[in-house]
Amino acid sequence: MICALINVVLNPVVAWLAYGQMDFVPLWGRNSIVVDTAVTSVVLALLVTLFTTTGLRQALHAGRLRAADGCPRAGRLLSRLPGRAWSLGLLLGLGIAGVFTPLTYGLFQAFGFPGLPWSWFALFKAMYTGPLGFVVTRWVILRQLLG
Repeated sequence: MICALINVVLNPVVAWLAYGQMDFVPLWGRNSIVVDTAVTSVVLALLVTLFTTTGLRQALHAGRLRAADGCPRAGRLLSRLPGRAWSLGLLLGLGIAGVFTPLTYGLFQAFGFPGLPWSWFALFKAMYTGPLGFVVTRWVILRQLLG
């Protein structure tokens, strides 16, 4: 949950730094929702994976955390992903970007949105990066508990 909360706050701030001078963020193009969604998906997944893996390994090594018998198990797909943080983060990020970016584009097109005013774009980023941070953190923890 901490990762989700951090991303809900941090990503709109990053959006303000990148797009704050724009009144309107278009759906498609160089400085667009589609490009931002793809880049954010990869960067978020990579950074969350690196931080989560480091923290999890330190906690396991120090004995502050252990995999309990009642702990959820990684599914077959997660268990096939690489254990190294960089590889796992990039693979998750590229996979998420590959699914979420076209989905975002398709939904915006279907509802007739050529883009968003900057404030709505910041809200959009908060709404998808929080849950995305939570899901990636969960996947990484489950994967890394496999060893």
